[in-house]
Amino acid sequence: MDNPFIKYNKSNDYVVGDLKKLSSSYIPDNFPHREKQIDSIARVLSSIVTGGLSSNLLLYGKSGSGKTSSVIYVTGMLKETLKGNINIIYINCEIYDSQYSILVYLTNAINSGDAPIPILGLPQDKIYFELVKRLNKSGRYTVIILDEIDKLIQKSGSDALYVLLKIMADSNTSLIGITNDASFVNALDARVQSRLNQESIIFPPYNAMELRDILNFRVSGIIKDGFITEASINLCAALGAQEHGDARKSIDLLRIAIDSALKDGKDCVTIDDVYLARDRFEMNVLKESIRTLPIHSKMVLLSACLTQETDADLSVTGEIYENYGNICTELGFQPLTMRRISDLLSDLEDTGLLTTNTRSLGRYGRMKFIRVMGSIQNVKGYTLEDPAFVNFQGSKIVRQSKLRTNFDAYVETYKNGDFDNK
Repeated sequence: MDNPFIKYNKSNDYVVGDLKKLSSSYIPDNFPHREKQIDSIARVLSSIVTGGLSSNLLLYGKSGSGKTSSVIYVTGMLKETLKGNINIIYINCEIYDSQYSILVYLTNAINSGDAPIPILGLPQDKIYFELVKRLNKSGRYTVIILDEIDKLIQKSGSDALYVLLKIMADSNTSLIGITNDASFVNALDARVQSRLNQESIIFPPYNAMELRDILNFRVSGIIKDGFITEASINLCAALGAQEHGDARKSIDLLRIAIDSALKDGKDCVTIDDVYLARDRFEMNVLKESIRTLPIHSKMVLLSACLTQETDADLSVTGEIYENYGNICTELGFQPLTMRRISDLLSDLEDTGLLTTNTRSLGRYGRMKFIRVMGSIQNVKGYTLEDPAFVNFQGSKIVRQSKLRTNFDAYVETYKNGDFDNK
C-alpha cells in the first residue's frame, strides 16, 4: 500500500503565513472588541508595577468570549514590563480540582531555587508552609490564575479557595479567577466572600459582526487574499454567534474549512466548505456513542430512559432492572443477571450517558438514583435506531409503589420538599 500522506505532502501557494495562528488556543497580539476588558485587567494589575498590591480579579463570560486568552496576554505583558521579576502561574481547575493538587502544583511552580516536592505523600499542612516559605523566598510578586475556578468549588468546596486566600494574606500574591458561572460568588461561604475582596470584569458574548472582525484579523497575513470568500467568513461568524458568541467555534470552523479546501486542491473556501466543516466539527458524539454500544447496554439505557420518564424521582437500579427484563422479553433476548446489569450501568456512567448518586432515605435505607444525561428523547431516539429494536412497541414500565410511599414520607420531612438539594 502506498504511503497515504504523499498526496497531502505538497506546498500551497494560498498559504502565506503560519496556519497555527488559526488555532483557537493561539494567543494573538491583538484582540478585536476586547480592548476595554484588557485595559480593565491591566488597570487592576498596574498596582504591581508601582510596587503595590493588586486586588483579586474575577472574570465572567461564556465559553469562547476571550477571558483566558485576554488574561494570558495581559499577564504576559506584565511579565515583560517587570523583566520577568514576577511569578505568573496558570492552573486549569478542570485538571487540578483539589486543594492538595493545587498546593503541590503552586509549590513546585514557584521559582525559588528549591527542589520540587513529591506530588503525593506529604501532609497538607507541610505543603502549605512550604509554599508560603517559597513565595516569600522568591522575592517576587505572584499572580495565580485559576481557570474554571467554579469547578474547584464544585469538587472541593469553599475550603480550597479559603486556603489559597489565606496564603495570599501571608505573601505578595493576587488571584485571578475565570468562570462562566455568573452566580459563582453566591455559592461561596461567607468567610471566603469576605476574604476574596475581588474586582469583577464581564466579557459579553461576541455578536456576528464582532466575530467577523476577529476572523478577518486571524486570516490576515496567513491566507492569500481572495482564497476565502466573504460569505464563508460571514457564515463562520454567524454560526459562532448562534453558540452564545463563541469565538473559539468560529475560528475552528474556519480553520477546518480552509484545511479541507487546501487538501482538496480547491481555488477558494466556499460556504459549502464551511457547512462540511460544521458537520465534522459537530459530529453527533452522543449518537455515535450510543450506536457503538452492545445490545444489552442499549436495552439498559432504554430502560433508564423509560423509567425516568415514568417517575424521574424514582429512577433506581431495581426499577431499571425490571424494565430491562421486560424489554428483553419483548425483543426475544435472555436477560442478564442483576450483577451484570450493575456493571453495565457503571460502564454507561463512565461513558457519560448516565449519572448515579447514592442517597440515604433515612430509616428507609440507602438507594442508588440514576439519571440519564442530556435529553431523554434524544437518547431514546438514538437507541431505538438499532435494527434490533424495530419491533419494539413499548414494554410495560414498572413503578414501585412501596418505594414511592417511602420516598414521599422522606420528602415530607423537609419543608420545601426539594430532595435534589438535600
